This record gives sequence, structure tokens and C-alpha cells, in this order.
Amino acid sequence: MTKNNRSGDNQSAFGELLFVREVEQFLFYEVGLLDDRRFEDWTDLFTEDGYYWAPAEINQPDPASGVSLFFDDVPMMRIRFARLRHPRVHSQIPPSRTSHSISNVTAKRSGTGDRVEVEARFQMLDYRPGHDQRAFGGKYEYVLSRGDGGRFRIASKKAVIINCDDVHLPVAVPF
Repeated sequence: MTKNNRSGDNQSAFGELLFVREVEQFLFYEVGLLDDRRFEDWTDLFTEDGYYWAPAEINQPDPASGVSLFFDDVPMMRIRFARLRHPRVHSQIPPSRTSHSISNVTAKRSGTGDRVEVEARFQMLDYRPGHDQRAFGGKYEYVLSRGDGGRFRIASKKAVIINCDDVHLPVAVPF
């Protein structure tokens, strides 16, 4: 007679649920920083060599293979946000208000466990008084790593918007 190992299976499943929930909470926090215009804090979530990429083609395999909506490393993010804070940045008078929503989060640990590959669907609303509201949606692809104290850091983030190959007005706040 074999012994049923349901208790172990339940513990493993529960551990995975807690892990995915931890990833979700990190993603919610991350996009909340953007909505609150805490751009410097958002940039601090990235690893030193981290980057943020929005391709201009749906199936673009890497940033070097074509034009991108943007491809920023951490120093470029800091420059972009310093410019965004300038009092005479006309493209942001009045400033954008955004609302990000994330759903359908999947997370897969690497073999060594130090990296996590994450996919999530997103919606972002962008509103500026006196301008039409814009909506963006698509898929995020992250590579997360554990930083100091076991907290997640973003090694890479890719935002593939469903109409990435369309013409866009300037986007000041990241997707």
C-alpha cells in the first residue's frame, strides 16, 4: 500500500501561491510608483544594469533588431525623469495622470532560484486635463532578481503594447 502525499502536495501548491502573490504585490507596488509620479523611487527598483524596453514591433526579438518606442538603462531613466521634472517641460503642462492595472500574472523561478521570469497583462490610462484620454494595453515581461534583504529588483522589463507599431503622441510616463 502506498502512502498518499497530499499534505506535501498541498504545502507545495500553497508555497507557489504565496510566491506568485509576493510577485503580484511587487508589480502592484511598482506601477503604483508610476501612478504617484515617484519616478526616482521607481528607477531605484531596477538593478544597476537593469533596463526598460518598449519595442515598436509585436515580435521584435531584441532592442538591436529594430526601432524601439524606448530602450532605457538606469542612467537614461534618471535623465528622462529629471527632464520630466523641469518646470518648462511643455509636453507635461499640465502633467499626466495615469492609472495602471495588472492582471494574469505568471511567475517562473529559474533553475538556481535567484531569478524570476514574470509575465503579466496590463492596462494604462493616461489623462492630461485639456487633452484626450489615452489607453494602452499589452503584456509586461520581467526578469526579477532578489536584492538586499531578499526584496525583488527589476533586471529587465519589457512592455509590449498591442498597438506598438502604430503612430503615438509623446508618452511621458512609462507604460
